[in-house]
Amino acid sequence: MGGMSGGGHSAAQRAGCSMVGLLATAAAAAAALHHPLSPLLAGLGVAGLLAASAWRPALGFGLLLALLPWLGLMPWTGWILLEEFDLALLAVAAGTWLRRAALGPRAGVAAARPSWAWLWLLPLAGSTAVSAVLGLHDAGGLPQLGASMGWWQAYREPLNALRLAKPMLSLLCLLPPWWWLLSAAPEAATGALRRGLVALLVGVALQVLWERRAHTGLLNFSSDYRVVGLFWEMHVGGAALDAVLAMALPFAVMVLMRARQGREWVLAAVLVAGAAYAAMVTFSRILYAVLPLTLLLGWWLAARQAQENADLASARAAARARGRALAWLGGITLAAAWTFGTSGWRGLLALLGAAALALALAPWLRTASRAAVVGGFGAGLLGALALAVAALLPKAVYLGYALAFALTALALWRRAPGWGRGPALGPDGLPLAGFVAVVAGVPAVAVHWGGAAALPASLTCAALLLGITVAAAAAGRDDPWPTTWRWQASLVLALGVSAGLVGVFGGGAYMTQRMLATQDDGEGRQVHWARSLSSLSGTDWIAGQGLGRFLDHHAASGRLEDQVGDYRLQPGTAGMTLLLASGKHLMGQGAVYRLSQRVAEPAPGPVRLRLRWRAEADVHLLAQVCEKHLLYSGTCTEADRSWRVPTAQRPLAPGEVAVDGRWQRAEIELSGGQPRRGSPLAPRFMVFSVGLFSPGMRVEIDDLSLRDSAGRELLVNGGFEDGLARWFPTSDHHHLPWHAKNLGVHLVFEQGLLGLAAAALAFGAALWRLGGGDLRAHPLAPALVAALLGLLGVGLVDSLFDMPRVAWLGLWLLAVALTLPAPAPAQAARVFGGRPGVRPPAG
Repeated sequence: MGGMSGGGHSAAQRAGCSMVGLLATAAAAAAALHHPLSPLLAGLGVAGLLAASAWRPALGFGLLLALLPWLGLMPWTGWILLEEFDLALLAVAAGTWLRRAALGPRAGVAAARPSWAWLWLLPLAGSTAVSAVLGLHDAGGLPQLGASMGWWQAYREPLNALRLAKPMLSLLCLLPPWWWLLSAAPEAATGALRRGLVALLVGVALQVLWERRAHTGLLNFSSDYRVVGLFWEMHVGGAALDAVLAMALPFAVMVLMRARQGREWVLAAVLVAGAAYAAMVTFSRILYAVLPLTLLLGWWLAARQAQENADLASARAAARARGRALAWLGGITLAAAWTFGTSGWRGLLALLGAAALALALAPWLRTASRAAVVGGFGAGLLGALALAVAALLPKAVYLGYALAFALTALALWRRAPGWGRGPALGPDGLPLAGFVAVVAGVPAVAVHWGGAAALPASLTCAALLLGITVAAAAAGRDDPWPTTWRWQASLVLALGVSAGLVGVFGGGAYMTQRMLATQDDGEGRQVHWARSLSSLSGTDWIAGQGLGRFLDHHAASGRLEDQVGDYRLQPGTAGMTLLLASGKHLMGQGAVYRLSQRVAEPAPGPVRLRLRWRAEADVHLLAQVCEKHLLYSGTCTEADRSWRVPTAQRPLAPGEVAVDGRWQRAEIELSGGQPRRGSPLAPRFMVFSVGLFSPGMRVEIDDLSLRDSAGRELLVNGGFEDGLARWFPTSDHHHLPWHAKNLGVHLVFEQGLLGLAAAALAFGAALWRLGGGDLRAHPLAPALVAALLGLLGVGLVDSLFDMPRVAWLGLWLLAVALTLPAPAPAQAARVFGGRPGVRPPAG
């Protein structure tokens, strides 16, 4: 990487940059021209990203991250080998390399020197290259490439090795432009990273909200439905969404912590709340364990940075505030868990509202006059009595609680130090009077919803809340916790997230059942890991079996449950046909290996499927049109048929016509439910699927036609003239054979112990730089540590690097951690968004 830091730029270097940029442009253009949906739109997208990256490299890198959740359209295109995100990577690489060739470095503009710690990536890059060659050779090598499906290769073909090498290849291609950007404008580079990751998280949260609203409802925690967003990589299982949330959420929390303006804080809080909801409805046990730990670690590292720039007294005050915050958060969460079963969501919200007011009330109580306290408490008792009477009227208790809460919040807002907005509202004792009424409203709301059974727990919690608030105000000479709106609002947000967790566990049985099954699932995973490594022998332990070879080698174990379905295009006398094979495992409907296509909503009435088929033995076929996103089916119209192969001794059944020897034509009527697209704001997808119930069987199919009662043709490319465009496979519930289900096991299987050691060196070097080395004071360090540990934590139960988009994001954050320059003193002083020389706030 000579000359990266802004030195001389010879003609040879310009020519080299031009060559790389033109090669990337040509590759992106070739891929765009073959796009199954719209080559024109794909080409325009590539051109736009290339131009943006050439104009502003930081913009290109930020857009790349922001677009990551959206640029994976496999369920629409059928592409597995390539995806739209690959085109984006090529476009950004082309734009940044061509900019370098055209402009070159400007003398004297270098603002920082990136770290050479990126060299720790080279062993991992070398191991990936060796394993890609091994994987290509193991799958049949170059001779097999011409005989396979070209653009439609998938998990068993030779190019799958290059599919899994894409993240490292694109990383190496983008690393020099990133280095140049860091050299010239480090703040622009890190700003693009932050904004890109925040935009990525916005996209993920919106996808999850749509999916939940469309398929289950936002507060349904009992359905066996785990969100996947638009991460198509999960069509055969995996934890793509979990890993992306674990890596991106720490950056949103960092933005929240450093927000200074109210509007900025509110936007960040909405994002964190939405992302936390998305994490909850993954129902991922590992994510439930990893995210709290990594976010707390990031918070502690940020607090350590602030402490190093503060005096001893401020540091001690901040430490006490953090301890009280954690105690408060834990106590309210326990109270919410205790009361939720009898009080429901309404009682839970009432308790959280009272807890939020208590944070602002305690500092006010410490300075209030005795007359204000006595008068306020007396008035509060009258308000509590009024709420008790209101509880006798339908819904009146909710209105009374809301009015008491709003009045108290406004009174506290007018009086809070540094918050004041005009003259104080009402008499001096109004904040306490309103708070007592709100606390009394907690059991009133709970009893109104849950009856007498809700009274003991809710009344006890309300009394404890009132007592603890008064005790906190009376203890010591200082405020019990910081009075700043940011501190208190952030703690209220944390209370809301913890309440969401209480609702997930208490509002439905699904997550509770998953937690109870943790031990059995863990033992099953350990057996799976041992079986995954059992095929390694000799030199395999050193260099592995090769990239992309897990599925095939695992299927050779001899166990029926490891032998899953497959599909291949093959030439026929009248064009391409599809060979569909079923697995040999037990064939419940959720375990059928399906080939699917997204279709329009069928008109009411029967749907008819016509096709040609042939097989060597009798088969049992399943055909469906369902409300379905990726893995979970809703309402379906369907049919399953047992088809017999005609013989000379048996005449053809009605509807069967012998064609070309063993080819037959069949027509099936699908019946049952009526799939609906649903709300225009949260529409459901319609998916046609075909699969085999017969274990270990193969059927060749062609000329599929699906017509609804209005006579509309719903399928595109039913004769496979355009290859597998529009068709995609799924394995809804049978996932273990597709993944090693552990990042370390996956690395050992594909790249051997050398690959595992190389990855450990790279991640270890990055975490050391961020946690204890020269980056410990960098503003990005806390979030980067949490993100990398989040990736590794989710990797304890999933492979992750067998999903290119997820692997690229993880490797990119790793590269960022290894290239960031050590911060200058002025930059380190701005850890919390302040000015040089200004101490950060306590807490």
